[in-house]
Amino acid sequence: MAAAAGLALLAAACSGEPPTAVACPRPGILPDANTVAVFRDGGGRDITDMLVQSQIVDVRVDCTYGKRGTRPSVTLELQIAIAAERGPADRTRRAVVPYFVAIVDAERNVIAKETFTAAFEWTDNRPRVGRVDTWEPYIPLERNMDGPTYQVLVGFQLTADQLAWNRAQRPAR
Repeated sequence: MAAAAGLALLAAACSGEPPTAVACPRPGILPDANTVAVFRDGGGRDITDMLVQSQIVDVRVDCTYGKRGTRPSVTLELQIAIAAERGPADRTRRAVVPYFVAIVDAERNVIAKETFTAAFEWTDNRPRVGRVDTWEPYIPLERNMDGPTYQVLVGFQLTADQLAWNRAQRPAR
């Protein structure tokens, strides 16, 4: 039995066809929405007013092609790494920040978007904690293997004030 399996592997290796890597939709983090700062109520917006500052650190995508019903599809194995730093104004040692995952087609049209929350808790004196969220969305395809024409974008679900704050924090070009 082991010899037959070995022969099958040897025959596959000698077929002259290189193994093909599966091309997945490209992951991305929106630059204007990669961080979120949450301040306590009131008008103050300096470091002493900050409850939490969170950052999307990394997004990784693996995928599997298949069919959903009669239509080709790609199922994503999405991992989102998020870090949070406790601010000086925080007294609860807990924070929840909303973020989104969007699927964008080749023309940059959002074809699907879902909002999630990342909850953080500081149980000791570490100022920074992190988590990795995993999701498995799928994309129905027109043709098999056209997953790379799509992009998976991740960002924080920001208010207008938070977006303006993020843009003001960028270094001058």
